[in-house]
Amino acid sequence: MSIYKKEASLEEMKREAISRMELLKLDTQTIQDFERDGSVNLSQQLGDQVFLQPSDDEISERVKRFEQEYDCLVYHVLWADSPMAGECWSLLFVSPASSDWSSERKYIKSSGLVYAYVESEMEDGVSEIMAEPRDGGLIRLG
Repeated sequence: MSIYKKEASLEEMKREAISRMELLKLDTQTIQDFERDGSVNLSQQLGDQVFLQPSDDEISERVKRFEQEYDCLVYHVLWADSPMAGECWSLLFVSPASSDWSSERKYIKSSGLVYAYVESEMEDGVSEIMAEPRDGGLIRLG
């Protein structure tokens, strides 16, 4: 059951996701893949480097599970291995609550913070994370 008010169609959510991907300066091919067929790519953070790659079956299953449970649209995933939390997957998403989108875009522009559903070995939940563009992908700063 979604915690968000359903105000937008899937197509509207997809357009909003593309807008956010552009704001976050994701690689052009990553944006085109998502625009073409909804492909969600992964930014894999290893130290200070980021590697872009297509989602594998495990990531696709995480995305599908989240989208079905929360009625949201995932547009990118960040993966990092943290000494404190272990493996951590941050699913960047657009909710169907379109009345929030304008303020969320402004928030991304002004602070670099973006909403994500975070799954880790410690706990899961929706939170804000700070993401920085790097080499066409994103790294998680906090």
